[in-house]
Amino acid sequence: MNLKIEISSVSFSKLKNEHDFVKYNIEASLDEVKNRDSEIVLKYRLVLLSNPTNAKITIEGTSTLYGDQNDISKQLSPDEKNIPVILNLIYQEIFPLFFIMSKSMQIPCPAYRLSQMAYTSQTEKIVSESLHESNNNPIEFSSQSELGEQVEMISTLEQDHVIEQQM
Repeated sequence: MNLKIEISSVSFSKLKNEHDFVKYNIEASLDEVKNRDSEIVLKYRLVLLSNPTNAKITIEGTSTLYGDQNDISKQLSPDEKNIPVILNLIYQEIFPLFFIMSKSMQIPCPAYRLSQMAYTSQTEKIVSESLHESNNNPIEFSSQSELGEQVEMISTLEQDHVIEQQM
């Protein structure tokens, strides 16, 4: 199976220079444009709106899946969070654009994985509590490995927090 993703429209906007929001709400749509035996073309649209409202990110384009009918069907089926697998693949491919643009506009970056959007507010709360306890300094990353280490630390903190709540 091969996947080709094209971007036709991108829009990033923010209302104020404040970035105190804790999560993004996402609206996603997939529409079938063309369907053949060995390929399917889908039009996608993702709209990420910060909560509370301050920033809006919109991206549109097409994705083309090439492969046999079984492979294509697997990519169109929902995952365990009821999100089509293809939508996760599209999001992963365009995430670097979200990262670069959000950093240049000085707004928080959306979650790395589409399925994590629902958990962002909880994660942000845990991270801000742990940062407040540690040193009150903003996080800065000088390399991709430092970013990965920080993400692992956040996951550990989130898991610890969930365990504490269950006790």
